[in-house]
Amino acid sequence: LAFGEAAAMAWWNRLWCRRVFLPHIERSSLVRLTLPGWSEGPSDKDMRIWRDSEGDVLSLSFLEKGLDFPRGPGETNLRRWCREIAQSREGGLIEAQAMACGLGPSVGFIYKRTQVQNTGYVYTGMFITSVQLGSLVWTVVAGERGTSGLREAVVTADLMKAGKLTLEAYERCWAQDPYEPTYQGVDRIVLRFMSDDKNYDAQFPRHALSKVRRVMAALPENVCFDSQEASNSSRS
Repeated sequence: LAFGEAAAMAWWNRLWCRRVFLPHIERSSLVRLTLPGWSEGPSDKDMRIWRDSEGDVLSLSFLEKGLDFPRGPGETNLRRWCREIAQSREGGLIEAQAMACGLGPSVGFIYKRTQVQNTGYVYTGMFITSVQLGSLVWTVVAGERGTSGLREAVVTADLMKAGKLTLEAYERCWAQDPYEPTYQGVDRIVLRFMSDDKNYDAQFPRHALSKVRRVMAALPENVCFDSQEASNSSRS
């Protein structure tokens, strides 16, 4: 996952190279993470890197000039913006929404891709906050381990047993974009499954998607950014 994370951020830099300067580790060093269970290791070029006991990755980059994600009433344009990022990574969007954060306007979204070397999926969550001097870009990546497909199989069986899912409905709507059901921009295998719904996270707390959601939900309350110190640093 460390290699995949580095590749993802290299892609991110290329995508936005016309609009931002390269991120600086000096800027991101002004950020403090208080999220339990994550230990910071050596930086990777312009990224700060944390890992948990399972080896999953949480990274931070600071992008000068910032990212102009859509804002305003309604979330249609914001969801489309997030979907385009997921699609550029050959991933299917699972969810996207504006998020409350005391540091500034924020957006969070999750997408999934097939794992390159293993079966199952790898889930990526991105939490982007606009601050005074640019944007903080958090990325958490967690992949399925061991037997994959258990969540999907159990949920499918439960829904069919309860009469809430038929074979016809399974073929039609098991995998689809959460906001535009007719979307076909990526392989159907990476589109959001019905079993990816957050209501099943409690039933599968150790699943990679459940973990990514927990981290994404916890980040706004576990990130501190000294904007005054950053302002002083920018003038030095």
